[in-house]
Amino acid sequence: MYEKIVDILCAINEDQPELRQSLSPETHLNNDIGLDSLQMIQFMLKVEEQLNVVIDYDEFDYEHLQSINTFMDFLKSCQPREQLLYEDVKS
Repeated sequence: MYEKIVDILCAINEDQPELRQSLSPETHLNNDIGLDSLQMIQFMLKVEEQLNVVIDYDEFDYEHLQSINTFMDFLKSCQPREQLLYEDVKS
């Protein structure tokens, strides 16, 4: 999960090629990486999509961004996203 989150962060911050080397499980997602509001939305949507979870925004709080580890702990409490069947998509 950590590697996927790092990949997502690097994809969103593609103008910072040195970012990957500076990340660690203790990296603060807001203060250390400096995502703006649009990037944060992109990050959350990509996390949901790539990690197949549904983030409960009623439960989500700023404290979950204290580190990548803290965010991963929060994600473990999220429900898995239900996959749509091909028939559901066609209808």
